[in-house]
Amino acid sequence: MSRRFQKSLAIILLLTVSLLAEAFFSGTWFHPHRLAVWVFDVGQGDAIFIDSPNKQILIDGGPNDAILEKLASVLPPWDRTLDVVLATHPHADHVLGLDAVLENYRVGEVVDDGLIYNSSASIGFENLGGNTATVASRNLTWDLGDGGVLKVIWPASPLAGAFTDDANDGSIVALLTYGQTTMLLTGDAGIAQEELYASGLPHIDVLKVGHHGSDTSSGPNLLTTITPNFALISVGVDNSYGHPSRIVLDRLAQAGAQVFRTDTDGDIRVLSDGGEPTVTNFPR
Repeated sequence: MSRRFQKSLAIILLLTVSLLAEAFFSGTWFHPHRLAVWVFDVGQGDAIFIDSPNKQILIDGGPNDAILEKLASVLPPWDRTLDVVLATHPHADHVLGLDAVLENYRVGEVVDDGLIYNSSASIGFENLGGNTATVASRNLTWDLGDGGVLKVIWPASPLAGAFTDDANDGSIVALLTYGQTTMLLTGDAGIAQEELYASGLPHIDVLKVGHHGSDTSSGPNLLTTITPNFALISVGVDNSYGHPSRIVLDRLAQAGAQVFRTDTDGDIRVLSDGGEPTVTNFPR
């Protein structure tokens, strides 16, 4: 056996092992009827990837281009397509990473809340795709396949062209349903908004905790209504905001939720075959 052949064989084996490891990590490659939702560890920001039988949806992109490495870790190397990219609101810790995504992936639909917010991060996102974005409001829905849906429940009406002092107030909130699995994705919406959208919500298996665990979100009324089994907090290590708030952690404990945090637990994966979901963390 020649040395060149041995080297080629070693490379093929290495690539095969690498692909198999990535397939196991993703949780969905060989399971066409399985849903995976990733809350990526991107520092002080949000980046959530929904990998469903019918759609690949990215909600927010974090504060920098680290999202590209995160997507590459769960998608096949030949897959450079996203069906939907959704910016919950135009703050830098949610949209800066989307610039890199829009430059490196083919995106079927861009969605935002329509707010006018004059910042360099917001302007960059608008120039790359936000100017032609679908403006989200209540009941905008995507078919995830196998009966699963992702449905916007806030804002109640379109905010296209509206100005605001606090962009968190217009943050997109969405309810994901896949068989018996329910997940509430809250962006940075505050308690005042929770009081308006919480009524009528079902029991929620997995809550993406609002505003990185700030005490301006995840109010007692919402938690009493949805009684989450799991609470996922996207937050940066030793961040200057003091997130997550001890007040919110106490509220979640009182609600009986098991808490996962990206600053201590790394990437977090929610996996569902349509029954009760499992939540797994992948430390750095």
